[in-house]
Amino acid sequence: MSDQASQEERRTPITRRRYYSPFLSPLHNSNTNSAALIILNTPIKSTANRSLPDVFRVLWKSTSFHVCADGGANRLYDATIGPSSSDDDIENDALIPDLITGDLDSIRPDVRSYYEKKGVPIVCVEDQNYHDLDKSLMAVEKWIEKLTTTSSSSSSSSLSNGDNDSNGFNQSSQAFIYGGFGGRFDQEMACINTLYSWGQKEAFQQTQMSIFDEETGVILLPEAPISNEILIRFPDVEEGDDNE
Repeated sequence: MSDQASQEERRTPITRRRYYSPFLSPLHNSNTNSAALIILNTPIKSTANRSLPDVFRVLWKSTSFHVCADGGANRLYDATIGPSSSDDDIENDALIPDLITGDLDSIRPDVRSYYEKKGVPIVCVEDQNYHDLDKSLMAVEKWIEKLTTTSSSSSSSSLSNGDNDSNGFNQSSQAFIYGGFGGRFDQEMACINTLYSWGQKEAFQQTQMSIFDEETGVILLPEAPISNEILIRFPDVEEGDDNE
């Protein structure tokens, strides 16, 4: 590499992006209006004291747009409404998704009927070239685009303009996917591949995208010249023990 090229590279401004774990205190992670949660068709298992699992509970509370990917509606229903539902500090009746989408070959009739009566939009996307996760991300993409074009709030401004916080770090919206681990290896890799592919789309360029279950987390990081900083804390870690 020539000296001139090296000098050009040094002069290129580096965008810094800070990722806040949803398990940090509300002071660090307060902008739920620009955060979405996709629930996949994986079990949402209650804990020993019949409360919702910690990661799922925090993700739900940290987001304002909730999408069930087809059979994910069964999992949400079973965890909150069905006979094995949990006794949690979140009112179970309040855990109603904003949308159910996919090819709808997995959602049970009783679950569909329940959410239809609750006024939940149920959108069938039959194109078999896409997985249910893809179809859910399509809905999140439209939601993010609507945020950036119709809202004049500071949160939407940070989505469209890439505003920095007082430390100079780029702020972003968030898209969390719950599930995707613990099954067949090819299914896990397909989920990660989908995360990567959608992360390249224009609508998600300022979006923190991640996959969580109760034991594993994956965060999609953009390529250089972006400098990434991740602040992580899981629910069972005491406040003040945040790890960077």
